[in-house]
Amino acid sequence: MFRFILAGILAAAGLFLAGISLVNGNPVVALALTLAAIYVGLGILLGVAESMVNPYFQIAAAVIGLVGIAAVFLYNRAFDLNIQDAHAEAVSEFVTMELRCRPMSIELQNIQEFGMKACATQGNSDQMTAVLELAKGVHFGPTLTIVDSAASLQKNSPPDYCAQAFKAASDLCPSAFFSLSNANREALIEAAK
Repeated sequence: MFRFILAGILAAAGLFLAGISLVNGNPVVALALTLAAIYVGLGILLGVAESMVNPYFQIAAAVIGLVGIAAVFLYNRAFDLNIQDAHAEAVSEFVTMELRCRPMSIELQNIQEFGMKACATQGNSDQMTAVLELAKGVHFGPTLTIVDSAASLQKNSPPDYCAQAFKAASDLCPSAFFSLSNANREALIEAAK
């Protein structure tokens, strides 16, 4: 009886998280969590020891891991070439901002300095986040995937400091990014939300 209750609770938790992922526009994450929920529920019903040596469960765990890894490649900012290009172009725009924003207030100078650093390093920060997510996909099994997803609901994704600096500088000096391409401008505006 306890086995049925535990299997039901964990499967329901995984399906709930899958629903949240689907609502948030991440269908591949939702698929991985749905598969993980089914895997965990069946694994508990059949017995943990038996399911660990069952070749079908081993194949299912590998498939769930691959779907999770695919989700990282699809949804992580590090693999979004549009935003990465926007960060690169924003660096040069921050460097030459004082030519378009005269006189520059102390606040705008501070934003400029922060923006240059943030935009120059944002790609590295995004890559570190992607490496961490990929490591989780490789080393966590379906059960820990559900637990990690539940824990991730409590924290937001890391902010895009480059986009936030872009927004702050644009608010103070609308002509600061005059030569920034429209595509990169839109990408930064979206990332600043």
